[in-house]
Amino acid sequence: MLQLYFLSVATNTVAGIILASDWIARKFGGVRAVTDGLSTRRGKLAAGLSALFVGLLTLVFPSLPPIVLGDLVPSIAGLAMGVALLFEVLRQESLFPAERAGENERMARAPIAYRTTLGMLGLAAALVHFFLPERLIV
Repeated sequence: MLQLYFLSVATNTVAGIILASDWIARKFGGVRAVTDGLSTRRGKLAAGLSALFVGLLTLVFPSLPPIVLGDLVPSIAGLAMGVALLFEVLRQESLFPAERAGENERMARAPIAYRTTLGMLGLAAALVHFFLPERLIV
């Protein structure tokens, strides 16, 4: 389904930009307003849920029926970025009190320790999937 193909590329791009927003804002100073606008709690929640949902759907319904593995990498990237964004939203101070966050600081930071790397990999998966839609693995 071409709609899921477009949604997969769009959600992976937005989720990748949000996760790698620190690096992108350092390298390209003019896009700080865009990355700050997307990095709000509501933006992270919407992007995380949509990336997770579209990642699940593209696992079930590939864009081109004969090619089963064509959406595997973007689907896995969407699922991973969706989980990372949702975990980041749920980890914020409004949901977890400060006294609980100090107990297991290393454990709390582990899933999002590589958020920039995950975001850049998600952006790469979205770009390759956009430019090479009918390839077997990507």
